[in-house]
Amino acid sequence: MEYDIGSYCKDDWDLAQKLMIKGCDPLPRRRCLTRASKVYQKPFPINESLWRVPDDRNIRWARYVCRNMKCLSSSNTKRGYSKCTGCFEMEKEKLKWVTNSSVPVDFLIKDVLAFKPGEIRIGLDFGVGTGTFAARMREQNVTIISTALNLGAPFNEVIALRGLIPLYITLNQRLPFFDNTMDLIHTTGFLDGWIDLLLMDFILFDWDRVLRPGGLLWIDRFFCSRKDLDDYMYMFLQFRYKKHKWSISPKSSDEVYLSAVLEKPPRAI
Repeated sequence: MEYDIGSYCKDDWDLAQKLMIKGCDPLPRRRCLTRASKVYQKPFPINESLWRVPDDRNIRWARYVCRNMKCLSSSNTKRGYSKCTGCFEMEKEKLKWVTNSSVPVDFLIKDVLAFKPGEIRIGLDFGVGTGTFAARMREQNVTIISTALNLGAPFNEVIALRGLIPLYITLNQRLPFFDNTMDLIHTTGFLDGWIDLLLMDFILFDWDRVLRPGGLLWIDRFFCSRKDLDDYMYMFLQFRYKKHKWSISPKSSDEVYLSAVLEKPPRAI
């Protein structure tokens, strides 16, 4: 990652991301000029950008398998990523969290916000996606920051081009928020049953740190093997949060989904 001061940075963000994931985080700052697309266009206005596929020309595609947004379609088996299949297709994304589902672990935004009417104003979406949860919450006048890594696709770029806020962060990093400040933490698609229990413990304690008293932790479609369910349930329940919703549903013969909405209690000292 050598460079000349004041010159253009090398196009090596993918190497930097690998270092971050391996624990070299935060990376040192550099005194070079970041590269952008040579044909960068003005982003769409906010009244259009939330639910419109971004312009291909605003993304540097060199480090991805795909070279345009159409290639990222879930129907393309060689799209270069596996997490969040279909999340670059806005017609599919529009259905999430607002459409009734027959699956009991699918909660609607309106139902969750009803637990704390008028109290949910800011929050964090911790997962893999293109910002759709934040977009839906924005329609409810709630500001959500979306964590994202570019795992085979331009997740950060798309979130930003939709007019939302991406937070480029790994699971290993302490959240850059002060204690007791977030009204809501939502997690889906990333913190699942593959994760080491010790790492998960550190993550959950950090979430507890930034979540304010009375704030909500929304666990959305967490999945794990049936034999590990008790271990993961303990991880979530150890904080003695109030249960607003709690649902377990089969994912397969060997795996289950868990969704829950939990409220952090006051801890007077």
